[in-house]
Amino acid sequence: MAFADRELPCRDCGASFIFTAGEQEFYATKGLQHDPVRCPACRANRRTMRPEEREEAPSYGTFVSWGGRTPRQLHAATCHECGQTTEIPFLPRGDRPVFCSNCYNAVRERQEAAEQAATQRLAAALAGSADRAEPDPARQANVVLPSD
Repeated sequence: MAFADRELPCRDCGASFIFTAGEQEFYATKGLQHDPVRCPACRANRRTMRPEEREEAPSYGTFVSWGGRTPRQLHAATCHECGQTTEIPFLPRGDRPVFCSNCYNAVRERQEAAEQAATQRLAAALAGSADRAEPDPARQANVVLPSD
């Protein structure tokens, strides 16, 4: 299908803009069936707008955050280690401990150190078993081969 440049009016500013053949081909490859309704300048301006400045900003569902530009809802919790009150971005269920950021970093460092020590013990154990599996050269020297 051959594409030709077309002139379209912008919904926001009313100015006309060129919908190029390359853009039309890109829209077709992506399966987009409708032409753009805003000029490139209005599209760029709209992307930078805050959600509350837009006229049709939804207040429900997964589109509320608009890419994380709205603040998270934080919940108060008590740290399992130090007992300090902290804010977390999820509802604590009570079946797992909650830590403040300082205690969480300390717990994570302890876990990483324990994992590293376990890895080193395993490597040492494997190296020791590999040494025992190799034949002793002194024992091999006493082997007498039959002669013809």
